[in-house]
Amino acid sequence: MRKLIKTTAGWIHTTLVLAIIIPLLYVLCVKDQTAVGPYLYLKCLVILFPVVATDLAAGKCRNLLSYLFLSALTLAATGALGFVLAGSLRNNLLLLGYMVLVLIETLFVIVNRLTARLQKKKEREAALESDPSYRPYYDILKEPSFPVLLYFGAAYVLALNFNGPSVCNAALFSAVLYAVTAFLYHYVSETDHYLFLNKRTGSLPSRRIYSIGSGMLAIYLALLMLLTLPALFTIANRHYRDLRELKSDVRIDYTEMMPQPEEEPVGEDPMAILMEQYGDVKPAPWWLDYIFYGITIVIFVLLAFALVRKVYTVFQDFRAVNDENGDIVEELQDTDDVVNITAPLRRRKLSERERIRREYRKVIRRHRKDRPAVYESPAEIEQNAGIAQTEDGIALHSRYETARYGR
Repeated sequence: MRKLIKTTAGWIHTTLVLAIIIPLLYVLCVKDQTAVGPYLYLKCLVILFPVVATDLAAGKCRNLLSYLFLSALTLAATGALGFVLAGSLRNNLLLLGYMVLVLIETLFVIVNRLTARLQKKKEREAALESDPSYRPYYDILKEPSFPVLLYFGAAYVLALNFNGPSVCNAALFSAVLYAVTAFLYHYVSETDHYLFLNKRTGSLPSRRIYSIGSGMLAIYLALLMLLTLPALFTIANRHYRDLRELKSDVRIDYTEMMPQPEEEPVGEDPMAILMEQYGDVKPAPWWLDYIFYGITIVIFVLLAFALVRKVYTVFQDFRAVNDENGDIVEELQDTDDVVNITAPLRRRKLSERERIRREYRKVIRRHRKDRPAVYESPAEIEQNAGIAQTEDGIALHSRYETARYGR
């Protein structure tokens, strides 16, 4: 399960980072966004297919030829799928740009997977040769990191200043999903690293550690979602601008250094003039706003209640079902039946040889505080215990030697 979480987090990380590149470039280069068409960002999520396919191919293929063959098939399939999805683009130039960028991203993923596969061989060779200068290879397509959130923030700011509402929404939702993915990935990785370094937790089952950590992670993710709510509710109130429309041809008339201010007409309401220009705006019914606010509040209260209940259930089920050693614990019910536990009526009688050995151990423990070493002979054990020269010690030594070696 932990391996699946890490792998899936790497796929989401790569897809979100690459998918927003094409919409951002279109916002910067194409002023008329109506020619691009709707849902461009969703079309760019086609990069998920080569990301998953090349990762599986790099892990399963045994030789380079099979990996290159599967990569070529993946490239062709991605191109065909991208051509079908890009049918809504109204300009042949935009369609060509979309296809070229998707294929470039696919080639980048293929080359990166191949590089990571080759680095694994170098890791094995360095481990065998004990190379002190070797550093582990950082795979940018498999390890989500929190600084990548700045990348989505930069895309958001650029789209905001180049009049790209769809890219702003894509960057915002990608940042939220990426933050959750990064939290999950680092939670699993750091917990594994902690269990590997801290040998004292070797006796504790990893399921117990992960159960407690999962509850805390759910609380942190819930707080993160609450922090993103203001941004989600104010999507419609963004103020977009286009820096390409700034004009620098401002003419200054130096003949009139002190122009006289124009007198505003008296008795005219400026709000009335604006209303005449733009027309009356019919407000929404007040009861409709209250209904939407009520539905939103009910949804988030139910989600919060479900989250708290799930966390509580995880803790309670773990405590009731498993002990700290991972053994199954049965729930005992109170009954009226009284069971008397008595000692067995007959115990096995010790032989003479066993009785002498038992007596010898008791005498040594009574006269010696430390535990005898495995290499000490009976004479050395008695000497260190201080009973070697006593009359009782000599008699006990004779009986122990007879019981040990005699018949």
